[in-house]
Amino acid sequence: MYNFLRTNNLQIIKFAITGILASCLNFVIYSLFYYFYKNIVLASLIGYISGIFVSFILAKIWVFRIKSNKPLVKSFSIFCLIYFLGAIEMSLIIYWINSLTSNYKVAWFFGVFVSSLNNFLGSKYLTFRN
Repeated sequence: MYNFLRTNNLQIIKFAITGILASCLNFVIYSLFYYFYKNIVLASLIGYISGIFVSFILAKIWVFRIKSNKPLVKSFSIFCLIYFLGAIEMSLIIYWINSLTSNYKVAWFFGVFVSSLNNFLGSKYLTFRN
């Protein structure tokens, strides 16, 4: 584990920064769409999709620096599947931890940790592998 962290520390830091930037963009787009259209589902969906696009682009060109011959649609599809599975994991873990502890903040932290781990490893070894 130590060797993995030491070997990949720069990618992990860049991945975290990318996640923060994508989440901020997601929130801004979500807020704007909700402000103008008053439709929370539409706002959530558009915000989330914008965050996914930014995450994908930054992961490809900055975090993992991949110049792949793999078709962009295929890479993006795999990326979305990984993030979808991460969202399901996060939701299940939040539900489970909250039911055990009755602490939604702790539950969220564990959910985000597992989801982020899933998203990093899936991106590194499935979407953007050399």
